[in-house]
Amino acid sequence: MMVIVAPPPLKYSHTIGLLALTGRGFSNPMNAAATDAGLLYVVNRSNSFQALQGAVRITVCNVAGEYLSEFGAYGTQDGQFVWPTGIDVDSSGNIYLADEHRHDIQVWDKDHHFARKWGSLGDGDMQMNRPAGLAIDSQDNVLVADALNNRILKFSPDGALLDKWGETGAAEGEFDMPWGVGVDAQDNVYVADWRNDRVQKFSPDGSYLARFGSSGSGTGQLSRPADVAVDVDGNVYVADWGNERVTVFEPDGYPLTTLIGDADLSKWGGEYISANDDIIRGRQIAADMTPEKRFWGPTGVVINKAGHVMIVESCRHRVQVYDRVEYDDV
Repeated sequence: MMVIVAPPPLKYSHTIGLLALTGRGFSNPMNAAATDAGLLYVVNRSNSFQALQGAVRITVCNVAGEYLSEFGAYGTQDGQFVWPTGIDVDSSGNIYLADEHRHDIQVWDKDHHFARKWGSLGDGDMQMNRPAGLAIDSQDNVLVADALNNRILKFSPDGALLDKWGETGAAEGEFDMPWGVGVDAQDNVYVADWRNDRVQKFSPDGSYLARFGSSGSGTGQLSRPADVAVDVDGNVYVADWGNERVTVFEPDGYPLTTLIGDADLSKWGGEYISANDDIIRGRQIAADMTPEKRFWGPTGVVINKAGHVMIVESCRHRVQVYDRVEYDDV
């Protein structure tokens, strides 16, 4: 009897990225946000020394890998940031950014002009302690993982608090340093529960619905998940930071597949290397380039309207792009 094996749900497409402190390239990118028009906003966290050189910024490119512009800078003034984490874009093209150091949310309009901010350090209704993940739902409400307060905050687009849920712990609906946040087509909320090594799913009003994953490195297990995204079919993609991979679950929680990285040289990287003879010779004599392909520090996963799955790698300063495989493609 012939056994028919389903094709993998994803295929590697291309890589975007190059280590650069300014201009075309990234410096320890933490996360990204995608627009329906194909734009990609990549937030660069960099490090404390490079930050002073202008490496902390938001890079604007498209999914094809064309560099367009950048905005933002290191600092504590309006429109500046220190430890940027989560980023997302609403239906009008406004860009929202969470900052762990400033304990606030900042907003830019679609032309990258600073618009507004809210939040301060604390545990009150309009306060946060190390906000991390951030996601925008279909109503343009802003979901924020308030990491050290172990809760989720839900704001209106102008910063009015609409809802909050969660407390410290490991039971259903509890958190231990929630990090990444994602939403599905029904506005259910998915939270990467960092220290509990799981993803939790909630209804739009914060009612607990399900969990994905458990501690470990085996199939369907997670180690310090950093981010989560959901595709049009309800499959759940988790940036499994501690295991250096992306784990994909079916809507019912069954492990579907695992990505470990398939990167080739990005267009930016290829152009840089082609102008440096020493680097060319070094790559030619390298015994094995496989390690370069693999994920190192996956901190973000983004899925755009076209179905591109984009994995942000903080330690390799790049984004790997995957496409869905349709059955008539195989």
